[in-house]
Amino acid sequence: MRLLRNGVLGVVLAGAVGLTAACDDFLEVKNPNNLEADAVDEERDRALLAQSAFQSFVSSYGNLMVYIAWFTNEARVGDTFPTRNDFGKRDVPPNNGHISGQSWNPMHSAAQFGRETIRSTQAAGNNIDLARTYLSTGYSFLFVAELHCEGTVAENWLVSRGPMTSQAVMDTAIAHLQQAADIAAGLTGADATAVINAARVGMARGHMFNGRKTQASQLAGQVADGFVYELLHLDDPGNRNRLGNTIWSFSESRVSLVVGDEWRAMADAGDARIAYVDMGRVAQDGELRFFRQDKFQGWAAPDRLASKLEADYIMVEADGNAAAMFDFINARRAVGNQEPIAATTDMNVLLRELMEQKARDFWLEGKRIGDLRRLGEGVVPYIIPPGDNYYKPALGVVANQVCWPVPQAEINNNPNWPK
Repeated sequence: MRLLRNGVLGVVLAGAVGLTAACDDFLEVKNPNNLEADAVDEERDRALLAQSAFQSFVSSYGNLMVYIAWFTNEARVGDTFPTRNDFGKRDVPPNNGHISGQSWNPMHSAAQFGRETIRSTQAAGNNIDLARTYLSTGYSFLFVAELHCEGTVAENWLVSRGPMTSQAVMDTAIAHLQQAADIAAGLTGADATAVINAARVGMARGHMFNGRKTQASQLAGQVADGFVYELLHLDDPGNRNRLGNTIWSFSESRVSLVVGDEWRAMADAGDARIAYVDMGRVAQDGELRFFRQDKFQGWAAPDRLASKLEADYIMVEADGNAAAMFDFINARRAVGNQEPIAATTDMNVLLRELMEQKARDFWLEGKRIGDLRRLGEGVVPYIIPPGDNYYKPALGVVANQVCWPVPQAEINNNPNWPK
């Protein structure tokens, strides 16, 4: 899609402006590292700000996929950082620096960047840049809601509200995604259509998380057939951390995202949705054999943010129709070169198998924590049960977390958070 390619270039253009327009009023602000809202020209700067806000979300998205994979046992932790094993063990303390550095801070920063961009440019009227900014802001809040046991929403750059439930944060996400869809509905072109569909998938996901199955099904059913929304990346050797695919970074540079036994067995049985390579060496930790994922091949490999396939999974689960779920499951099993399951109307069996296929279809794509929180360990497959030995026995047993705590730094520094 052209949409995010524009977002990537927006960051490059922002740097170019700084180099070539030093005397421009655009940069004449009190703090040279910040652009004050009053200095923004809505017509001139809206595209640049929107693209940069979107890229702020995209550059943080890949890190989330890695940590979600470790937390839900989609991949094993082959890293030397002991604090990353906290995620594999589902025993993440509030002072673990990765929850603030890789999830909480980046997603809140992306959301606040988006909100400030909206505030600064909405006077110029509805346009694709504004719709796109609402979309990235909505998805930023969506991940805060899914991943963290509590959340908050910033009032401005400096002050956040006190604690909010995950469901309340998710409603904030849904509101932004609805705005994205509403603005895009008044526009024409492929980019507008893409924003509408991506927003509908996100809203359906959010309503499902909050237990509103009817709304989730209705929105999911409106997503266009064949729709896929990809976040694009660039292989820029000088800026791979921001522009490259992070899953590939942990596969090629850091060599610590290790494909576990369960997933390799699927690939070995002929399910092409799972792909790995035995690299013939140990991972970075010097302990686990390094089986590298081969789904995302290279720094420029795109990430799938939203799709008709995800909408179909949401709709089938939300509707709860046994016959439709049975047919959908067997269609997905056929994609994975699996035999059909035996005819059944037992919803416990069907829901477990639906999550089995969803795990395979969206392997390493960050769907599983939301599903785990909604459905539990007995339904979402391949979650290591609490009390079982960790795959690195010297590190003890697995705990029972289903979401990540609020970082201790947020609790300490937020004046509205109870101490």
